[in-house]
Amino acid sequence: MTLNTRTSLLYTTVILCINACAGSLPAPSRIFMSAKVGSSAVLPCDWRNVSTQSPHVEWKTISETVFERRGGELYQGEGYEGRVDVPEDHLLKGDCSLELKNVRPEDEGVYESFLLVKLTKRSLRSKRVFLQSVELSVDETPEEDFSDRVAVADDAGVNCHYPQIIVLSILSSSLFHLF
Repeated sequence: MTLNTRTSLLYTTVILCINACAGSLPAPSRIFMSAKVGSSAVLPCDWRNVSTQSPHVEWKTISETVFERRGGELYQGEGYEGRVDVPEDHLLKGDCSLELKNVRPEDEGVYESFLLVKLTKRSLRSKRVFLQSVELSVDETPEEDFSDRVAVADDAGVNCHYPQIIVLSILSSSLFHLF
């Protein structure tokens, strides 16, 4: 292999590495979860990176508001009454995870969480800041024990590591051919 070919191959490898790294920058991602009918699930959410003094969280599906909390005031959407909560003490610490009890087949779907932040201290208007998207699938096989079990987030789809593996393979084979 000539020096120009080796140099060209090295540049191509570097460019592929840069593209792979740029493609893996943190971006809003969707978390995929599964829960059995009758169990409990905790849909993760964190607002610590958003500046606000009085957190106002909202959880929605495509068609409806599921839950909303601002301080001690809360709203539970139709069909979710008594089954959803973001505990106030958790919310004040930056944890806006939605606790969903007695999961039902109709709970399956995409849930999105938002933080409503006032535009200015004295403003009545606020902007909605997207926090997290969670896709919940429901296994209709009934849970044997209805105790408070928590569905575990599945890493599938959260971060794709395949581009990095491909780039590392190309890089290692390129370096092998250089020497």
